[in-house]
Amino acid sequence: LRAAAVVQTHSEQECSLANPLEPILGTEEPPDILGRLEQAVWRRNVPLELSETEVNRYLSRVITGQQGGVTAQAVQFDRLALDFEQDQCRACFSWRVGDKVTQSAVLAFSVERRGDNFIIEPQSGAYGRLPVLRGMMCALTPALISLCGALEDEIHTVFQMNQIRFGKDKVILDPRSEIESRP
Repeated sequence: LRAAAVVQTHSEQECSLANPLEPILGTEEPPDILGRLEQAVWRRNVPLELSETEVNRYLSRVITGQQGGVTAQAVQFDRLALDFEQDQCRACFSWRVGDKVTQSAVLAFSVERRGDNFIIEPQSGAYGRLPVLRGMMCALTPALISLCGALEDEIHTVFQMNQIRFGKDKVILDPRSEIESRP
């Protein structure tokens, strides 16, 4: 049983059919997501919808990772990609071990507004293809702290929105007041 768990842990996780961990091709500039977020917060008149592809192109260009500690010579951070599903988001982390092997970890979470606060709740996770309970994802804490530092401006701006909703392959950020955002 332990051997099977080790094999599953070292198998790369697929995040979706479109697999956001596939390399982003092209030399296009990343979309100006931070500028669009700031404009939406400033105007507060319409929801901002961002596609999974846009967000992942942005992340692939603005996040550069660096492995520290004793594993720094053997492991290199490859990238982070987000997989938007109905009512949840999956953060897919990828590392290169040696020249050919890729390791991944996935953390699924939901975001809900309660009063004046947003509650980010981990739902599930996986190391490679091995699903684990959400409490077992604590090994990702250093990567998540580092990610929050790298995206501080973006995170601050997103949490100025009134509502954050995940849909299939998109995130909808609504800066309007609760009364205005009702259909």
